[in-house]
Amino acid sequence: MNDRIQKLLTSEGIQPTKFAEIIGVQRSSISHILSGRNKPSFDVIQSILRKFPRLNSEWLIMGSGEMYKKSIQTTLFDNPEIFARAEKSHNIVESKTQEVIEQNTQKPKAPENRLNEKEIERVVVFFNDKTFTEYRPD
Repeated sequence: MNDRIQKLLTSEGIQPTKFAEIIGVQRSSISHILSGRNKPSFDVIQSILRKFPRLNSEWLIMGSGEMYKKSIQTTLFDNPEIFARAEKSHNIVESKTQEVIEQNTQKPKAPENRLNEKEIERVVVFFNDKTFTEYRPD
């Protein structure tokens, strides 16, 4: 795996110190891995794969396959179903909007006259320092 990490550095044009910074490990860890003193830990492998998403994990771990994943180039025009789904959702939005508008066009009711309404006698505000203030309508 050491040689594959070295190939990755060469392919990406990255120095070992910069590589250590990118994947978030100490420089000495990368130095020990590249010299063969230590094997990369699971955390190091995971960090490499997170920071280099195009890298083929099978290639890095097992040495099989291509170094980079094959990218699939597609365009919007390759899949006409995308447009059909967009048109359907547009029609749904229009019909729901129309329903909401119709529901909200109800006229507000006039306020009723209330003959027996209660009146405020006083308002008391209590404070956390055990005091209070009393307000009375004039």
